[in-house]
Amino acid sequence: MLRSLLLLVLPLKMFAQDPASHDPSTIINDAGKYYFFSTGHGITVQTSADLKNWQQAESVFKKGSWPEWVNTSVPGFKGHFWAPDVLKMNEKYYLYYSCSTFGSSTSAIGLATNVTLDQKSPDYQWQDEGMVIESKDRKGFNAIDPSLLQDTDGRVYLTYGSFFGGIGTVELDASTGKIKDGASVTRVAGGNASDWEAACLIREGNYYYLFVNNGQCCKGVNSTYYIVVGRSEHPLGPFLDAEGKDLTKGGGTLVLRTLGRYIGPGHVGLLKEKKQVSIHYYDAEDNGKSKQKRLFLSYKKGWPVLTENK
Repeated sequence: MLRSLLLLVLPLKMFAQDPASHDPSTIINDAGKYYFFSTGHGITVQTSADLKNWQQAESVFKKGSWPEWVNTSVPGFKGHFWAPDVLKMNEKYYLYYSCSTFGSSTSAIGLATNVTLDQKSPDYQWQDEGMVIESKDRKGFNAIDPSLLQDTDGRVYLTYGSFFGGIGTVELDASTGKIKDGASVTRVAGGNASDWEAACLIREGNYYYLFVNNGQCCKGVNSTYYIVVGRSEHPLGPFLDAEGKDLTKGGGTLVLRTLGRYIGPGHVGLLKEKKQVSIHYYDAEDNGKSKQKRLFLSYKKGWPVLTENK
């Protein structure tokens, strides 16, 4: 499937102790502390003062509780939220999360907002903003794995999807965080039930880069995830790989794959201020446990390269 192998450098050392995590969100800074959210019961929250030493905080939703609308949209949901992402706008934090069951296209992406991420603040309180988008049809875009991009002009885009109908991108209303009136979802990668998921849309200069995972996740050391990329001059594509092949037609330039202890890397999130991305991987030297890792992001001849060092 891979047509163009970009400069590929996988890390041989860890920044520090890589925190346990699956599907880590974008890392975000609030008042000098860093936070990221990840898959888990109630949505897992981790925080750090230095990006090296991470501590797990209280989940977003208390044990056994979640918004009532989820029960209607996703029958059988048991509180295990997937692949959140977070964006700051309008002086609030917008947290998008997935509700589904494994292998199903009956899924939904929800939204909660908060004015602070500091759990000790008297203002800390997640506000349920309801459903953003849902899916029922196996031919459509599975409503999981949200990724957010706020463009330089203030416009906001949600990219999401897994297998089934592929990866879609849709513009959001920047004032509400919900789907913009009149906006439709554009397929930007995958389709025909192929193994595409965990997308991340990043802008750098005049290009939009769409990072997407191929392969199988969630199998520990047997996971086959790897990351490919395409680029476009428009946030809705078309996204082409380094050889000019569209990601909706099987294109995708390889960015990162399994090497040594780092099995099945995936789920890119951008930490722009540090010129880094976060990913997860399955640690072959720790019983296949899923962990978060940070890598430096640079570009060579207009294409992204991930490395351990700057």
